[in-house]
This record gives sequence, structure tokens and C-alpha cells, in this order.
Amino acid sequence: MNKDKELFEGASVPRTIMKFAIPTVLSQLIILVYNLADTFFVGHTNEPSQIAALALSFPLFMVMTMISNLFGIGANSFISRSLGQGQRDKAKQASTFAFYGSMAVIAVYMVIMVLFKKPILLAVGANTDAAFQATSEYLMWTVVWGGIPTVGNFMLGHFIRAEGNTKQASIGMAIGGILNIILDPIFIKIMGKGAAGAGLATAISNLVAFIYLINVIRRTENTVISLNPKNFKFDGAMAKGILLVGLPSATIIILGITANLILNDLMSDYGDVALASYGIVQKFGSIVVQVTVGVTQGVMPLIGFSYGSQNYKRVRELNRYSIIILAIYSAGVLAFIELFAPLMLKAFTGDAATVALGTYFARLWIISAPGMSLSNLFGSIFQAVGRWKEGLALPVFRQGFILIPLNIILGKTIGQVGLIIAQPIADTSVLIFGLILFFTLNRKLKKLEAEHEAGKLAE
Repeated sequence: MNKDKELFEGASVPRTIMKFAIPTVLSQLIILVYNLADTFFVGHTNEPSQIAALALSFPLFMVMTMISNLFGIGANSFISRSLGQGQRDKAKQASTFAFYGSMAVIAVYMVIMVLFKKPILLAVGANTDAAFQATSEYLMWTVVWGGIPTVGNFMLGHFIRAEGNTKQASIGMAIGGILNIILDPIFIKIMGKGAAGAGLATAISNLVAFIYLINVIRRTENTVISLNPKNFKFDGAMAKGILLVGLPSATIIILGITANLILNDLMSDYGDVALASYGIVQKFGSIVVQVTVGVTQGVMPLIGFSYGSQNYKRVRELNRYSIIILAIYSAGVLAFIELFAPLMLKAFTGDAATVALGTYFARLWIISAPGMSLSNLFGSIFQAVGRWKEGLALPVFRQGFILIPLNIILGKTIGQVGLIIAQPIADTSVLIFGLILFFTLNRKLKKLEAEHEAGKLAE
């Protein structure tokens, strides 16, 4: 058994999932804590405009996640499948292309944010002078100064996980998260910088994590990850394979940003309290998202490697156990938020109006949990095996056909409550659609498994 096969397939499926997923989930939880820390310390300024700045900045910050997903998720799948096929040179070439491609795109985005800051911020709903100023300061640190290390941090994490070193990838992310938690109270509370302090803490933390992951790659023997520009070689087929597989994850972000812009614009009509309430609820939503991301990012290279090595039975077992894990988790999160939403809101702000409205929003919004978790997993499964069309169909259906139209229709007809209930409707609908696509894939995997076994017998 070669080294790669022993790493990815040397233990039972449940044990391997735990080995790969637990470090990733823990690092995502730390990221969750530092995201909540931003809202916690900014919320305790008791200035709705400062809290609103975090909500208004969210879609613009997520553009960086979109860039890293487009290149990073695609490269993760390509690298793990190449390792399963024994093609390490292709895996190395993919890492170099994806890294420098993402750096070029984030550089362009940073320039756009500097040149067109005012119209962009007005477009996302920063309509008051206080909200505009706070949002501008936050984005200056997180995007303009922190863009390259943030995207670089995400990218290297994807590469290192694809190679099977989930522990070191998770440590890098954890270092950034813990540092952010330490810096938040210093910049926000002690120095009184508000949202700008949260942005500065995020930028510094991502830079430190980026440097750590670069050193991990430099220390790793026989790694397939190469950041040497001399190894950059454009291969059209490889670039297409990476970008198409990463496209569904990028599309999720693009459509999510679009939906968020529409929602923020409609919600801004109800004032800073409504925006602040929704901003805190978004942080609750990250409880579902971050842990789901942890599980899916942990199992994705496992699925990709086994698919590349034609071990289709193991692919189906990995899928089954992952579904069970996330179904149990999402049900637990839903119950917890329904029961303890008021206490959680009070932990983030002392403003009574924000607590009351945020509690109502949270109890409606969290109904999305099962659909959100499982549909994200289905999308990652499709990407892991290189089936980008099915992966793309899920976000287009969820956001393009359901969520965005519902935000507009329900927002205009029944107000701010309509803006919140649109998401549970969309996530439940895409869960049903995702199950149909998943069962179709499972039948194809069974057929491939039978053909592979027949071929082995024939030999």
C-alpha cells in the first residue's frame, strides 16, 4: 500500500472521516467564535450603525471567499483525484495555477474597492453617514489591506487538506482565529475603534495564518503543493477542470451576495435596528454553515481520492456516514436556537429593541438548518467526484429560482418577516432537489462499482 493510499484509505470509513473532519470542524468552530467575537464586542458599543456595518460589509467580504472557492475548491478536488490516480505532477501543477490565479483576481478586486468605494457602499445599503463611515473603515482593513493574506490563507488551507494534512491546515486557521479573538477586545473595546477595530484584527490574524501555512508547505517533505512561480504552466484542460469544479462554490457566494444585497437594501428601509438584528442572526447562521463546511471540507479529499482510485464502494460509504453526521447535527442546532435565542441575543447587545426583533428573526431563520447543511454536503460530494453540473444546479435552484425571487416578493408584500422566512422555504426546497440528484449519483456509483469489479474478475 503506497503512502497516499494508506493515508486516505488505510482505515475504516467512520474512523477516517473522524480523522479528517474533526480537525477541520474544530478550526471552523474557532473561526465561528472569532466571527461571533466581532459581533459581540462591536455589539457592546450599543451603536446600531457599528453593528449594521458588519452586516453591510458581509457580502463584500464574501467576495474574497468566492475567489478562494473558485480556485481552491476546484484545486482541492483536482489534487485529491490526481493523487488517487497516482498523478502527482498534475497535482503540483494544479496548486501553482490555482494559487497565482487567485492572487491575480483578488488584486483586481482590491483596486475596484478603492476606486469605486462610494457607489459600492451605497449599493449595499450604507445609506446613513454613520453606517457609511463604519462600513468603509471595516472594509478598508479587511479587503484593501487584508485581501491577499485572507485569500492566500483560504487557498493554502484547501491545498493542504487535499494532500491529506487536515491537522496542519486546521492549526493554521485556528491560529488566525485565536489571534482575532485576542485582538478584538483590544482594538474594539480598549482602543474604541468599533467596526474598524474588528477589521484590523481580522486583517492581522489572516496575515499570521497565511505565513504559518506557507511555512507548513515549506517544511512538508515530498509535497505536491508548489508556490514557486517558475512551476506555473498554463494548461487549458487543467484550468477548465479546476474552475468548473470550483464554479458551484463560487456561484453559491455570488448568488448569496446578490440575495444579501437585495435583503440588506429591503431591510434598510426598516432602519439600523432591523439591520443590526439581522446582522446578529447572520452570525447565528454561521453556526450551521461553519460546522457544515468543516465536515464537507474534511470528507471532500477523501471522496475525491477514492473516486480517483476507482474505489466506488468506499465513496458511497463516505457519503452515507457524512449525511448521518450532518442530519443529526443540524437537528440539534435547530432545537438549540429555538430554545435559547433570547439569551444569545442578549449576549451580543444590550439594546432591547435589537434583542426583541433579533430573537423573532432567529427562530424563523434557523428552520433553514437541515436543508442548508445537507444541500451543502450534496454540492461538495458532486464537486469531489468532478460532477460540476449537478453541483452548480443546487445553488442556481436555491438562490436563483427560489430565494432571490422570494426575497423580493415577500419583502414587498409582508415586510421584514417575509425577508426572513424566504430562506427556510428556499433551503427546504433545495433539500428535496438535492436528494433527487444525490440518489441519481448513487445509482451511477453502484453501476461503476459493478463494472469495476467485473473488470477485475476478467483480469
